Amino acid sequence: MVLETITAIWSHILSLLEQFPEENVAIIVYVTGAMIALWCWYRLMSRLPNPIGGILWIIAFAILVTPTISEGPNSALAPAIFGLLFGVITKEHVLIWSNLSLILFVIGTGLLVGFCWSKYSANKTARSV
Repeated sequence: MVLETITAIWSHILSLLEQFPEENVAIIVYVTGAMIALWCWYRLMSRLPNPIGGILWIIAFAILVTPTISEGPNSALAPAIFGLLFGVITKEHVLIWSNLSLILFVIGTGLLVGFCWSKYSANKTARSV
């Protein structure tokens, strides 16, 4: 009985996914998974002190969602961490440095925005008191 219900639900989900092109399903699943992972990571990091939790969240964000262009016949946007890992495995230094520089750029931009936001909110709090 339970197995039949699970099978029916699974076939319904698969029929819904057949309406979308294959590339869009991959992007939808990736974006949804990244959002869920970042939300869970945020819930964990909110228990840490402000700068440490924010910095670790920015690093996780950069690792999960920094985009790069993959090569090959099915080239599309892919996370830069996969390009970095592929470069390490194949020992392609250009691939390693290009993907690592993208990730570090997103981390640096996030840290800069976080610093400006913390100064703004501290200044806003000081003026209201």
